[in-house]
Amino acid sequence: MDIHWYEILAREQETSKEGEVNGNQAGNNMEMIDMNHQNVRGNSSPIKRRKMQSKVWDEMTKFVAADGRVCAKCTHCEKVFDGSSKKGTTHLKNHLQRCLRKRNNEAGDNADKPMDQVMNFTPPVVVEEKSVTDLIKSYYDRLGWPTKHWDPLVLNSRKVEILQIYKEEKKELRRFFSQLSCRFSLLIVDFLDWYVLSVYYIDNSWQQKTKTIHISPANKDKEDHQNYHNLVEILKESCLDLKIDGNICSIIYEFSGKTHDFIISDHEDFMREINSWFNRGNSLSYVGFLFSIEALSWFCCDFENNWTKQLWNKFGGIRKCIDYVKSSPSNMHNFQIATDKTKCMEKEVDISDLSPTNDSFLYFERALGYKDAFCNLEQIDIDFKSLSINLTKEQWDEATVICQQHKELSDSFGSLAESKDTTLNGYVPKFCDLYMKLLPLLQRSQSYHLDEKTSTSMKKFASALEKYDLVLVIAGVLDPRFKMDIAQLWYHKIYGRDADHYFEKIMDDFNNIYKNYYAKVYESGDVASSYLDALGRPSTFIPKSSELERYLCMPKVPPVKMFDILGWWRVYTPIFPTLARMARDFLAFPIHIHVVGFGHFHYKAYQCTTDCEDLDDDIKPALLCLTEWLNSNEK
Repeated sequence: MDIHWYEILAREQETSKEGEVNGNQAGNNMEMIDMNHQNVRGNSSPIKRRKMQSKVWDEMTKFVAADGRVCAKCTHCEKVFDGSSKKGTTHLKNHLQRCLRKRNNEAGDNADKPMDQVMNFTPPVVVEEKSVTDLIKSYYDRLGWPTKHWDPLVLNSRKVEILQIYKEEKKELRRFFSQLSCRFSLLIVDFLDWYVLSVYYIDNSWQQKTKTIHISPANKDKEDHQNYHNLVEILKESCLDLKIDGNICSIIYEFSGKTHDFIISDHEDFMREINSWFNRGNSLSYVGFLFSIEALSWFCCDFENNWTKQLWNKFGGIRKCIDYVKSSPSNMHNFQIATDKTKCMEKEVDISDLSPTNDSFLYFERALGYKDAFCNLEQIDIDFKSLSINLTKEQWDEATVICQQHKELSDSFGSLAESKDTTLNGYVPKFCDLYMKLLPLLQRSQSYHLDEKTSTSMKKFASALEKYDLVLVIAGVLDPRFKMDIAQLWYHKIYGRDADHYFEKIMDDFNNIYKNYYAKVYESGDVASSYLDALGRPSTFIPKSSELERYLCMPKVPPVKMFDILGWWRVYTPIFPTLARMARDFLAFPIHIHVVGFGHFHYKAYQCTTDCEDLDDDIKPALLCLTEWLNSNEK
């Protein structure tokens, strides 16, 4: 039987390790290796040395499962692992180092042996396992971004510890919330197929903070209304568990994953149930269910798309004019002549301007730019005039006005969406401007015969904006640069001669909220601190006017753009304790979640966890929450 050179080499290496090779055998083996090398040189194919097998296979059995997967079974505890070559052997080695059955077996084998014999054995490698806290932290940097992928085998094996740490950290979070003298705005993010609940607040040192309180998967197999019903139960259970159900000031909803479904469906019952539950037994006013700017942008986009379709339908002659011009080279030539006669358009006609684009409104706007050219074309081209497809001057003017109003609305919303303000007061003038730009279209729509889809989308967008009336008035009044001025100006622009009636009504709501807060501060004993002078020193003089009246009578702060409103209220808290408490609760609204932050819950962290198929589903939510809680410096 021929002996291959690599077999001889393997034996040579094995014999060398055991220290049992003599000189003559080594010499003979080397001669045989040289001889086989010479035989191999005649072969044109390259020679590869076989990779030595890992020692883990001495304690692992490789086999092929029924589904075709290559598996490895521990010979000690019979646990089954992925045994494919792509997976490597590191996870198998880690298991053998931790395998309790193996350790027990080794301890039993040495039990009857003398101590000196046991001591002669090579001691097993001692692996210092990380605590669950350190283990989870090791996967993320200090900002909560993942630095590597989960090891599902390690985490699944420590499921009980993970869930216990999750329970302990939630208990710590409950204790932390109980020490805060503020209320919370609750943010719901419908993030693909997961619900993420976070609270936003201003802490006792007047710093804006956010914490994720719950993460759970939505059931893909259930209808939307069933998932929304489950969401209501999740909200209740989470807030009750943390004992903050009576301290929720507002709820903001961001439905990034199912925006279109939410827009076209009617979920008033869902919102009404949430508002009813959080309003019950609440000693301070709960202002209701609102939408983030990100969600409002989808309402706005849906309304604009439907409204643009209505423009094309109402002014369908514009499309017919374009089709006529593009139907032949001679028509295009005549249109170029008509364009040259237009004073404001001394340029060559760009055919791309008359071609449909993905942006239907942009196409409409470009077409309006040629309205004078189309009017001149009637004088040049008899056929064009005889078709009577051109719009009248009044129709062109109306279309131009509507287009301009539509563009102003879009620009106004763009300004709102691009705002970098972190507190609600900074959004007050932008909301006012947006609503002012929406009003002309709302008024014009009454004389149009809009289809049901366009009418619904317009009403939803207007309703979503109107829900902010009260909180915007509160934020505006609590801004010492504006106080009542911005609210009065807003209402006069919107309601005209009826402004006083509506302003009086909104101020009644404001005063009722103020009285509730005053009673709460009085119960806590902080009302005495309101009797201080302008320097914050105790005063024996008890003012006859209320805290609110004294605040409104104070000179306004100069209207500088870079104004630290939280710093201002921190200083004036001893003088205006009730209003300061209101400022902490209402200025913390997470109206723009991309500005104030989405907690430490990042997309990559979500993807790293949810995409890990081998990770047990019941610990994924716990890991996502612990990722933030354990990486947070605030305890």
